[in-house]
Amino acid sequence: MKWRVPDGLLFTAYALPLFSFPLSTAGAGISAGLLLVIYVVSGHWRKWRQIFARPWAIPLALLIAWTLLGLLWTTDMFFGLKVAEATSYGILAFIGATLPWKARWIKLLIRLFLSGLLINEFLAVMMTWGVFPWNNTGGIAYTGFCGHIFLSLAIAHALLWLTWDFRQQWNFPRWVNVLIGLMLFAQLLVIHGRSGQLLLVLLLPIAIWMVYPGRWRYWVSMVFTGAVAGLFALPSIRAHFMLGVHELLRFNLSHAAIYSSWGIRLLAMIGGVMMFFAHPFFGVGTGDFYPVILKMQAAHQIPATPGFIMNSAANSYISEAASLGIVGLGLFLWFLWSLGREIWGSRNLPQNWFALTYFSIYLVGGLFDGLSWGYADAITIALLAGLPLYQRSVIEPAETIDS
Repeated sequence: MKWRVPDGLLFTAYALPLFSFPLSTAGAGISAGLLLVIYVVSGHWRKWRQIFARPWAIPLALLIAWTLLGLLWTTDMFFGLKVAEATSYGILAFIGATLPWKARWIKLLIRLFLSGLLINEFLAVMMTWGVFPWNNTGGIAYTGFCGHIFLSLAIAHALLWLTWDFRQQWNFPRWVNVLIGLMLFAQLLVIHGRSGQLLLVLLLPIAIWMVYPGRWRYWVSMVFTGAVAGLFALPSIRAHFMLGVHELLRFNLSHAAIYSSWGIRLLAMIGGVMMFFAHPFFGVGTGDFYPVILKMQAAHQIPATPGFIMNSAANSYISEAASLGIVGLGLFLWFLWSLGREIWGSRNLPQNWFALTYFSIYLVGGLFDGLSWGYADAITIALLAGLPLYQRSVIEPAETIDS
């Protein structure tokens, strides 16, 4: 009797990285490795031709290939391999494109994603209150085992998803969505995650107007406005945001005092643009951003930042352009355009809304964080690209998703 990998096991393995990231990056890496093993054993790789039905397949494959090729002219193989590894996680998108998706597996993925966040929040509260003997990551209260920047992005993603499911009640009843939303929103208030807080303020109004028709959108917008007003009423949150504004206003490239969070970000972006103009076609090489920044600082082209490792431009687009030139940037934008068109074409489907909310975070957040090379972000965008985002009638029968 021939043994067959149960679909439940396969799709659980597919969703495990999303579950694991708030709890353990090592666990997420092990989950990704487990997925590869189970996938090979399952035999679904024999359906590899289905990959080419996805519009993002060719640009993603070329981006991976060009990133690996960029190792030939890098001077820092350590960072080069880290960048190549992050880009190569795109293979998870190819895996997802060959799987027999059904609605229950999409629900499983989203529920595991939310479960990981809620378990981390419980642990974070217990750790902050001294009930558990462990320390919060980075010493920042209420973050648990997750870095505060990624945690804020993940919570923003969850809240944007819940905005849709609150109306549709596709995954959970309305009261469950409200409870989960309030718990995660409370955590977002108290962690130092300006990236996620800013993205939620920018994207949630757009999500509300897309999801809610007629008078609903006005009522929900009023609730959101009240929530934001309440957020800025908290002295700690207001001070945190005003610090960011103050950092931006005081930034001066000719001065060495650029140790603020935004100052370092702007310095990295400026350095990345300078690299791109110096090496417009091939770039400086995969992973060579940090060594070149050090050389520019030694030559007094930009101020030095002793003790701080700038291994990206704090901007996904500038990072790709600086390291891989116009070719790498073009392939990256081609991939995003192709994926975005596929998501947008069926944006009312639950898996598409789930992917669209993160895709929006990835696009906008990439303007002030280097998400394209982030370990967690690279895996997340690949896993969500692998969801059945296409028009179902074109690729396979509708009952495959709806059954």
